[in-house]
Amino acid sequence: MKTKVIVAVAVPVALVGAVAAATAAVAGMNVQKNTAEPGSGGYAKVQGHPGLSGDLLATHIETWYHPLPWIGKAIADISCPDLAAVRNTKITCTAKSGDTRVSVPVSVVEVAGDVAPRVTWKFER
Repeated sequence: MKTKVIVAVAVPVALVGAVAAATAAVAGMNVQKNTAEPGSGGYAKVQGHPGLSGDLLATHIETWYHPLPWIGKAIADISCPDLAAVRNTKITCTAKSGDTRVSVPVSVVEVAGDVAPRVTWKFER
């Protein structure tokens, strides 16, 4: 009798844990981090600061924004302003999904170096 009680409690607990892990994995897929290396090009001057060109951002977003089978949407015609290489700088890129305009938040996560910095940035789906 005690064995049935343990199984009856263990299975629901395991299911709750699996659902929580899957939810965390999906949430993590909604944020994509990228790092631009100094030698990779795509740099721009933004208000006196080194930064990343909007074209570089748009290309990366277009490549990585693909819809996931259970969430997301296909996008096209991505446009981004240049992004200053200053930690916590935020911009919004725009795109189209069918006839709908989509906003894509972009921010700088980390900057290493001064003249041609290594910039880690992220965007959200």
